[in-house]
Amino acid sequence: MPTRNPVDIHLERLRQWRNKPETASGMEFLKKQFKAEVEKPYKQLVSITEVWMRLVPPELLEHTRLESFSRGVLRVAVDSSPRLFELDRLLRGGLEQRLITEHRGQPFRKVQLHVG
Repeated sequence: MPTRNPVDIHLERLRQWRNKPETASGMEFLKKQFKAEVEKPYKQLVSITEVWMRLVPPELLEHTRLESFSRGVLRVAVDSSPRLFELDRLLRGGLEQRLITEHRGQPFRKVQLHVG
């Protein structure tokens, strides 16, 4: 086996470091859409979920579902009208302000409830 020139070995190493690796282009067009529709909203909801689970009473917590977080508004679905009324009463009684102040992440200004 012939010995390789040290200059060629050096150039080959440089190519490995400097050239971008080729990516499979099969589903590449979905990458940007996935980040916008799945990854970013998930990251936003994770930080709010921790605070939500800590501050909302357990008897109401199992009947709520955090749906989305957009433009400072947290949308929450509640499974029935009586529970929505009870949660709304708690939020107006100071829970919403505690959620806003204890949340460390993107700022949010209100919680929007609906039956769903």
